[in-house]
Amino acid sequence: MINASTIPIDVEEMRLWALDYREQHSPPLSWAKFAKECGIPEGTLQPFVKGNYNGDNEDKARSMFRFRQSVEARRERQLTIPTDPGHFETETSLRIRSLLSIAHMGRITVAATGPGTGKTMTAEDYAERAQPVWYACMSRSTRRLNAMMAAVLAALDIQIKYASGNIASRAVQARVKGRRGLLIIDEAQHCEWESLEEIRHWHDKTGVGICLMGNEELLSRIESGRHADAFGRLNSRIAMRHIQRLPLPADVEAFCEAWQLREPGIKTYLERIALTPGSGGLRECKMIVEAGCMLASADDRGLSLADLRDAQSTRATRWIDA
Repeated sequence: MINASTIPIDVEEMRLWALDYREQHSPPLSWAKFAKECGIPEGTLQPFVKGNYNGDNEDKARSMFRFRQSVEARRERQLTIPTDPGHFETETSLRIRSLLSIAHMGRITVAATGPGTGKTMTAEDYAERAQPVWYACMSRSTRRLNAMMAAVLAALDIQIKYASGNIASRAVQARVKGRRGLLIIDEAQHCEWESLEEIRHWHDKTGVGICLMGNEELLSRIESGRHADAFGRLNSRIAMRHIQRLPLPADVEAFCEAWQLREPGIKTYLERIALTPGSGGLRECKMIVEAGCMLASADDRGLSLADLRDAQSTRATRWIDA
């Protein structure tokens, strides 16, 4: 910063800057709040900025210059705080996208991955890029057949007053038949055997592509669970499957690049978090980075490794020795 007492100050320039700063806010910053921020009394600030102050205008211009330097320095520091980049490609997301593409050709594929590997964001991004694609996310409340079909009907934008049994199933088939579409069933591990069998039936009857996405439990139930024999028809129709418990080191590298986290210590720290079983993978990294950014922003400075450690200390992953 420049020492404001040692250089000439353009009074008119400072007035114009103050007007612009005030009007950058929406609504414009009140004079009372502006005075509190810059340290110039309200009764002096307003006439100075409007050009009708009868006192020492140069002195007030120097005060405004000091305030402007503080504002600009704060903005520069804010640029060091990373912002959420949204969806970004990783090595794992490319593998999942390949499963989605194959399923879209009229096949059944399965993605069985651990938390924080990016399957849901990849599916949502794929649905934005390709058509027709229908995305339905399951939960414990939709594990039974009728509830599962109601969730799929909603994804297909089908409204039936009493959507149950054969009526609901036939409505699904009518909507997807002949459209060469893809039905993504996320969190499919929650579906009971009858629900997964019905989804397989839709594929057989209409040729709609199916991608079942979930955790490792999903595939183990299909291949070796207590209904393994009953799942034989579904299992034999799976064209491709991908099993992955944790994010890959390359995924963490892509995460850091997307978030513009280039400090080696931060990268190493986040990799240890993401690659620890049970940690939550990249999702946990995102939570920690967001919390760390809040701490850094509150202190008006850039993000540091200490911020991430402080953020992790309040998370469920505090047991991880990172």
